[in-house]
Amino acid sequence: MTDLTAPAADGGRRKPRIALMGEFSAGKSTLANLLMEQAKSPVRVTATQLPPIWYSLGDAPPVRIDADGNETPLDGDDLTGISPDDTRAVRVFLQADVLRLCDIIDMPGSSDPNIAAEVWQSMLPLADAVIWCTPATQAWRQTEAAIWEDMPPELHERSALLVTRFDKVRTPEDGKRLLARVEREVDGLFRHVQAASLTDALAAREDEEAWRASGMDSFCETFVAMLEDLEAHLDGATGAAAHPEGGTAPGLARPFPQDAQDGLAVVGSDGQPPHRATQTDGAGEMQESGVMPRRVVRKTSSRTPRPSRPAQTESLI
Repeated sequence: MTDLTAPAADGGRRKPRIALMGEFSAGKSTLANLLMEQAKSPVRVTATQLPPIWYSLGDAPPVRIDADGNETPLDGDDLTGISPDDTRAVRVFLQADVLRLCDIIDMPGSSDPNIAAEVWQSMLPLADAVIWCTPATQAWRQTEAAIWEDMPPELHERSALLVTRFDKVRTPEDGKRLLARVEREVDGLFRHVQAASLTDALAAREDEEAWRASGMDSFCETFVAMLEDLEAHLDGATGAAAHPEGGTAPGLARPFPQDAQDGLAVVGSDGQPPHRATQTDGAGEMQESGVMPRRVVRKTSSRTPRPSRPAQTESLI
């Protein structure tokens, strides 16, 4: 049985859990794929009515977690037949740099009339922060506001609103007006407000100018800031006893070996951070580029080659 609220197995701080939320077709799963550097969804999704998908670092097969916390291993990565009515979450294990820093919980759409609100509400207490996705074409609807305003105030203080599909805004002036309106309406409800085109970010490949223009470069910086804020939050929850002797370097402290606790960075496709300092692997060789032009990694991360990324459209989930 899984105790979803248990601390890290070694008694230290667990990794933060970031929930991706929003209404149906807001781009949550596409954002998850971008953060995890996946060219496509790591699970075969043949139905839109799914329980929360909880991504964690590892190589184990996926498991279904029922309402009582009991785990059932799944055969492969096909989620066909998994019902949100009797499943609290499906936990999927991947090797992804961002999952060394946090867990990601991809929630069902809050507006889906076929999925009861209790499905995502049961997982919400596990989230340390939320990235709420709202599409620019219908940004921050009253139905979204009504749900978010009922969330705990401490969640407001640690979360971000991401306006997706920003490529659908006709002119830069329209974009400025849209963001100004959204920022007024969510004042005090989110710590960060950002905008991005997730499809442009997917299409950018190794084009750093296109990646910056998509808005994901700025969003990755915001994501790092969120994780750094959560370090202090989790510090307060576990106390100084959770720190290994000698403490940790700046960044997101977590129950990893000391040599893995070297902070956060947003790096480019060539393995270089924004100030262009060279990143190398243990042998002094330049790291291979991968799917994303920029990504969130541990500063000392060594990386393996990643697959090339096909063009995609934003997920409907």
